[in-house]
Amino acid sequence: MKNKIVSVFGNDNLEHRESITYPQIHVVDLTRRTNGTEGTTIYSSPLSNIATLLIENPHLDITATFFKPQCFQNEKRKEPKNCEGVFYLSNSTNETWVLFLEIKDCEAGNIANYFAEAKEQIITVVKIFRDKKIISDNKRVYANISFPRRNKTDFYTQLIKPGEAKRFLDSYKIFIRGTNNLKIKNNKTIY
Repeated sequence: MKNKIVSVFGNDNLEHRESITYPQIHVVDLTRRTNGTEGTTIYSSPLSNIATLLIENPHLDITATFFKPQCFQNEKRKEPKNCEGVFYLSNSTNETWVLFLEIKDCEAGNIANYFAEAKEQIITVVKIFRDKKIISDNKRVYANISFPRRNKTDFYTQLIKPGEAKRFLDSYKIFIRGTNNLKIKNNKTIY
């Protein structure tokens, strides 16, 4: 999958992390905290002063690709709002999972201000991946929206309204999640 992504967007517009086998993958978006000098980063253990998205991994070999600014510029040199990146198995196939991530590093009390935008960012990037034939039109993918500063993981029912998860699956073939803690079950399933 990495080769397809690079051939479409060019390696200069991407940042890859390969051979991620940590049992706990801690993902953090440092853009706001570093005034744009650092972006999305992965750690093998929790950070003492920064909340993260935790992805529990049963020792699968994972690759992450993060999107740099201007990665998705259209013909008019306009950049659509996009999610942070995509995780996939290093030896991915059409049958293995793909996970798109959006991390909102905002104050916990402001998360509702970003619900619609975060969902739109996910939809936009999944559509681009389908249009560019990186993933097939009928492939069901996972997507997660994380608000790490929200210590509790119970924002799913606020983020995803009743019936919306089914609509995402039916309309976009996206298993949408909203949590700060994901668990990879195997090469086909993520909770």
